[in-house]
Amino acid sequence: MIGFCRYCLLTGAVVLLAMCGGVVVAAPTPTDPEGMAMGFLPGTFPTTVTAANMTVEQFTPATLAGGGSDNLRVSFPAAGPIKWTESRHNEGDIALLIGPGDPNDPDYFPPTTFFNNYRPLAGDPAFAKTTIAWRVNQQTGAALATVRHNGVDWGPNFTFNGTPVGKINGIAYFNQTGAAGWGYRMNDGEFRNGGNGSTDLQIGMAGFDNLNGESTTSAAVAYFPYEQGWTGAWVNGGNDGAATFSASAPGLDPSTVTWSSSSATVTLPGVNSASDGMLFVAPTHDDNNTNIAAAFPNAGGWTVTAREDDDPNTAGTTVEMSPENSFQFLYVPYSAARLIGGHVQGSDASLINSAGDDLFDITRNAAGEYAVSVYDSPGGSKLTENDGMLILSVAGSMAGAPTLADRAFMSYEYDSGTGDFILQSRRLAATGSPNSENQFGDWLQLQDANFYLAWVSFTNPLAPSLDGDFNEDGSVDAADYVIWRKSIGTPEAYDAWRANFGATAGSGSGGGASLAAGSVPEPSSLALGGLMIGLTMASRIRSRSAA
Repeated sequence: MIGFCRYCLLTGAVVLLAMCGGVVVAAPTPTDPEGMAMGFLPGTFPTTVTAANMTVEQFTPATLAGGGSDNLRVSFPAAGPIKWTESRHNEGDIALLIGPGDPNDPDYFPPTTFFNNYRPLAGDPAFAKTTIAWRVNQQTGAALATVRHNGVDWGPNFTFNGTPVGKINGIAYFNQTGAAGWGYRMNDGEFRNGGNGSTDLQIGMAGFDNLNGESTTSAAVAYFPYEQGWTGAWVNGGNDGAATFSASAPGLDPSTVTWSSSSATVTLPGVNSASDGMLFVAPTHDDNNTNIAAAFPNAGGWTVTAREDDDPNTAGTTVEMSPENSFQFLYVPYSAARLIGGHVQGSDASLINSAGDDLFDITRNAAGEYAVSVYDSPGGSKLTENDGMLILSVAGSMAGAPTLADRAFMSYEYDSGTGDFILQSRRLAATGSPNSENQFGDWLQLQDANFYLAWVSFTNPLAPSLDGDFNEDGSVDAADYVIWRKSIGTPEAYDAWRANFGATAGSGSGGGASLAAGSVPEPSSLALGGLMIGLTMASRIRSRSAA
């Protein structure tokens, strides 16, 4: 069928609608092998970036890792372009899903009251529509989490050994194995209780916690589908030699990651880590003892180091070993469409590299604390936590151990009074310290650290860059040809535009349709010919009008 896109109408060109719109990749067919879904089907399948703010509250009285600690209230005050929900929670573990069957029906979202050990279809309740959505899966994309509380104290009735716990500085990431919680799996469409690539959000308490490991804090979460064109992998733990992946972007060779003395090196073909983009990393270790991970640019690639978060070696020379040092990474090029963020020098909050500079500011308030403002337009109004979230990743080497990545960890919290996002970086400074803010004695001091940051909008999130997308709007179309003709003009740029004409990195308006990586169709001579004729006609019309 012949159709018209908005650029065709503007230029008079007639092209095939499928060429202008790109190739829409369908979700896997939902199936219910065990007959547990009650005939309900999931909602929008995420083929573009989508993110959410998640609030997790602890019921009290409760005991850390004891009675009442699984009694939580989980909510999603803001999310998009696709909504998120959960199908299981207990202390330190939450099963997350995207695209509820009916995003306008509150039954598809968690209970509004505290619920102890919420696990529909596997305990209590017997069934819940919160399971009717797409279960987050490592085989289909990167999943990143950022703690969105700069420390939380659940009060005098949240205790351990009869004493109030005190302030918890959280750690949050998605684990690699052991996930449970019902939902439609993104990779095969089956309605199952986890399994086959499913991943849970894991939340821990930074520093020594008497080996309790898990805790409760709020987080922001984001999903980056590989089919949209993102580069990333879930890397199995290793000590020396070649790495292996449990999942990765299509075509990414495991040889891009190597191990040496239990630290990893990530080297992406054609990418210079010093100038081309950011590598967001997170641990994926899946027992109750949570880890931290960081990366820093090194000789064109990145050095990645994972550590046990409560390791008492303040010098940072102790690293996690295989298999506990597994991690995932996501590469975000500075050329990504709609990217707002960059590589920050922690000592003064200057930008080493960045994109979207006119849409954000960052200042250093004090050691280890930074204020970030994000704007809706250059010189415009500040965006709030209802508009999006931040992904953060420590991105510097360890002072005194320059071959290892830093042992700092990060969080942020929105300040409604100033409209800023307050970022914090901390390191273990001492054990058994009077400066500790909880009963376990670790001093998690605010200290400067280099880091990567990126803003993820809930309405129009960042997207991978595309060759030929000269106006960086996430699609290669006639508007890019106009830019090429007026201001670029090189044969190489034209060839890039022609080869990718019709490709789209996905817009945030719906988030449920995108061009699969490697599936850009070769534009037909009819389509391109029609476009060129239309552009020529439009140019003549404008010329006559001017005359």
